[in-house]
Amino acid sequence: MKTRLLLGAVGVALMARGALLAWEVPQIVEFGAWFLAGPVLHDLVLAPVVGLLGLVLKGPVKTGAVVSGILVLIAVPLLWQPQVPVNPGLHDRNYWLGLAVSLGVVWSFVLASVVWRRRTPEPHGDG
Repeated sequence: MKTRLLLGAVGVALMARGALLAWEVPQIVEFGAWFLAGPVLHDLVLAPVVGLLGLVLKGPVKTGAVVSGILVLIAVPLLWQPQVPVNPGLHDRNYWLGLAVSLGVVWSFVLASVVWRRRTPEPHGDG
């Protein structure tokens, strides 16, 4: 029990430190908007769309849709504010190209999986 309390106290202290650092961000309103909009966007847009697609899509295509939604949601903050001052190592790449390549890789695997499943005969039970 003491370990849990200690870990909880450390966690609260680290969250407080993070909140203080976030408060120093010059675009605090934009930061707060994304901090609140991310979960709302997920809960009101991404989750229902993926849930409805899950009723229609099966197997690898469903997985591809979920992964694509997550990739797009992760990329939104980086694509949303291209005018932000350059932070070496973070803003030194083309995020549109990176997102396109990532989605291409995901859907290439989906296509390969669908083709492989259609060409592989289903196992027949012997018992």
